[in-house]
Amino acid sequence: MGLVTGKGQEIKDDLGMGSEFKRGEAIRWAFINHLNAYSTLDEPRDKEIDLAILEDEIINIKNPKYINFKRGLVTFSPSSASKCERELFYKALRKPKDEQVFLPFQRRWMRNGSAIHAAVQRDLLFAEKYVENPEFKVVRMKAPSSVAGRPAWEHNLKDVKHFTDLGFQMFGMMDGVLEYTPDGSKIGFEFKTKSTTIAAVGDYKMRAPQDGHVEQCVAYSLLFGLDEFILAYESIAKDGWNKGEAAKSDIKAFYVKVTDEQRQKLIDKFVNVAAYVQEFKADPNADIPIPNPNKCIFCPYKSSCDKGDGLHDTK
Repeated sequence: MGLVTGKGQEIKDDLGMGSEFKRGEAIRWAFINHLNAYSTLDEPRDKEIDLAILEDEIINIKNPKYINFKRGLVTFSPSSASKCERELFYKALRKPKDEQVFLPFQRRWMRNGSAIHAAVQRDLLFAEKYVENPEFKVVRMKAPSSVAGRPAWEHNLKDVKHFTDLGFQMFGMMDGVLEYTPDGSKIGFEFKTKSTTIAAVGDYKMRAPQDGHVEQCVAYSLLFGLDEFILAYESIAKDGWNKGEAAKSDIKAFYVKVTDEQRQKLIDKFVNVAAYVQEFKADPNADIPIPNPNKCIFCPYKSSCDKGDGLHDTK
């Protein structure tokens, strides 16, 4: 699928920028057009960008960024924002995880997702240079950071924020921070892949971003001080090669504006789990969080949860 010609500009012209919805529509279509505009180009050869990407990887391996963890605080990550409170409790106590066996195709499924993430980040660096009037640029880390000048994403961006009075700290990284060039605003970028069929990112099956991914953005908002996010999805499966302009789109983007209410709800959840952890450390007979049976599929503590693991169980 090529450019959605003029779509973002039409929204700006016809609807204006007077509301969150209108702004969100303009931003998400601008992002889709930005990626599509680059993907219509013959791939440029740019040794400078490719060397910078390789140097970034080497630095992250040889000299990882220092993270100032604080002892005594329960640590949570953005990817755990949507997890069951009991799972977070077990993780905080470092309970042994169930053995997870992955079949070869599942390993390749995960490998493909990671490879697409790296490819999209590379595309974003090329797009800001080679797309005419790019609507997005990759934000660079600022001094005095040890990674100043490097792209604001993943290992360069990872950090910890202490909520000392609340008994927890949050540690994590995200796929990137972009500058929306029409107004210079900073927007968090989170990218996901779908590996089954192209219909997974179609308008019928994907009418909104997944709840867990939105909660992840809420956590990023607390960690990195951002309010606006683009949640983008790409289907690894593509439509038929010969479909041409009639091919189904393989990407879908959503605009997420995090509210104070969402941030407070997540803080309350982490505070609650941290309190359970501290109480249990002081008294092994204390209650533990109630499990959420809707969150069991990917939980690595099923065995502990099923048998109560010798703990005083409140189920």
